[in-house]
Amino acid sequence: MSDASDMNGAVANSPPDARWTAVIGRATRSAGPPLLFGLRLWAAVSLALYLAFWLELDNAYWAGTSAALVSQPHLGASMRKGWFRMIGTVVGAVVIVLMTAAFPQDRTAFLLSLALWGAACAFAATLLRNFAAYAAALAGYTAAIIASDELGATGGTNGQAFMLAVTRVSEIWLGIACAGIVLAGTDFGAAPRRLAASQPEPRRQHQPAHQQRSRRSGAAGGHGLPERRPGPS
Repeated sequence: MSDASDMNGAVANSPPDARWTAVIGRATRSAGPPLLFGLRLWAAVSLALYLAFWLELDNAYWAGTSAALVSQPHLGASMRKGWFRMIGTVVGAVVIVLMTAAFPQDRTAFLLSLALWGAACAFAATLLRNFAAYAAALAGYTAAIIASDELGATGGTNGQAFMLAVTRVSEIWLGIACAGIVLAGTDFGAAPRRLAASQPEPRRQHQPAHQQRSRRSGAAGGHGLPERRPGPS
């Protein structure tokens, strides 16, 4: 606290030019990480959209949206969120395909099973934590999104559930993969440096070499003297 007050007092008592230079330098240092993350996010979304349009996917915006949703300032959080988003998406897609196969001509039973599945996913999301809860909720509304595309304007299954599910999973996974490639490729190892800085090193590593040798010899023979061995009798 005293160091911060001394620094603020020094800046306040300095000339106007030096004061503005200090303020600009502080603002630049604080704005650096957010700007870097913004560039990484832009690159991930742009790559996902480019590949989705190149592959001629039906809804290319889902790839860009997924890349934006899983991007986090920290690489580990991004990878973990992307992994759980992949799991939730594929589970929801598999479930809606099975529902369509079970109730191909029964709209009431199809909608009832979809409602029960959504309720089960919401209940699981309340029990789980963090990204696992996110995956449970995603499994529920992924099934609902595919079902809405399948029912269409007529409100009946059109038999395209499998292709809709494959397209949806492909778009989501493409966005997650693009985000992982960009974020991992532009990670400069800030997390290992912060982890190393937060953990104090052992005191023995900071001692000079001759002190370490004297401590070892003292532990062996006592008082820093080498241990005497009895000579031949």
